[in-house]
Amino acid sequence: MSEIKNVVFDVGRVLIDFCYVDFFNLLRQRGAEIVDEEDFSAQVGLIGYECGEISNSEFLNRVNELMNDPLPDDQLVAAWNSLFTSVPAMLNFAKGLKAYCRVYLLSNTSALHWEYLQQQFSLHQYCHDLLASYQVGYMKPAAEIFTAAAEQFNIDPEATVFVDDKQENVAGALACGWNGIWHRDRMETTKRLRELTGRDV
Repeated sequence: MSEIKNVVFDVGRVLIDFCYVDFFNLLRQRGAEIVDEEDFSAQVGLIGYECGEISNSEFLNRVNELMNDPLPDDQLVAAWNSLFTSVPAMLNFAKGLKAYCRVYLLSNTSALHWEYLQQQFSLHQYCHDLLASYQVGYMKPAAEIFTAAAEQFNIDPEATVFVDDKQENVAGALACGWNGIWHRDRMETTKRLRELTGRDV
């Protein structure tokens, strides 16, 4: 393994947690029939939205079409952006790591969420650069998003480790010549990153 000089973090459920419960409850109170995240994604075309194939307004229209009592756009945007809570220990670790090596963020997400996350959690202070799927037109684990990230971040895949909570996304990175950590436990992830970077953050 080459010396690790770059760490690329996924955002959701690594640095920032999220939960759909309250959002789905609000939609159900207004007549929406939603089983779970997968069902909601299929009904509104979330994958297409997170690949940049549909606009913010089209996405909001699709969500409102699920309800008998639609919400004004500003209220729906606020509800859609209310899913997130920070993971302070991981954010602080990323910020500490940034002092010693290059740190980047790579996320499968939509335009509304990406703008909100950057504003609400000041993501730039934790990394040198960041990239979202909707900007690229591809989602992890597709090779194209890792290629785009490597080009934008100007990184050598062999000197890079990717951290994600989904095993299939880590596998996608490995297939592109990156190193990878499947994030399941904060202590284990930070331990592995300290070992790989040689930094006692």
